[in-house]
Amino acid sequence: MITERVGDTGTQTIVDNALRITGCLYERDALRMTPARIPVLSFKLRHQSVQRELEVERNVSCELSVMAMGPLAQQLAATPLGVLMVVEGFLTARSLKNQNPVLHVQKYELLAQAQ
Repeated sequence: MITERVGDTGTQTIVDNALRITGCLYERDALRMTPARIPVLSFKLRHQSVQRELEVERNVSCELSVMAMGPLAQQLAATPLGVLMVVEGFLTARSLKNQNPVLHVQKYELLAQAQ
């Protein structure tokens, strides 16, 4: 049940949009090219950790849709599934019609190879 919502005319521009998360590369689409010949790769990152909230430890997990473009897409297309990595980037809507968030990679670091 929605109790409050800001209308389209009442929204403000937000300039901070940064996400850094550790997760496992567990699903990947085939590398594709845009009409401008820019490589694009969509993949899923699975995160699991223990976080502290109100002085209580909580097991948290989520799956994120992630997109990489250009050289990052080519590098990640060759990365084995199951690898643990830190991904940094920004969130945006999947499309104009689908407002579900997608993390766009700006940089990443591999932490451990797949077992």
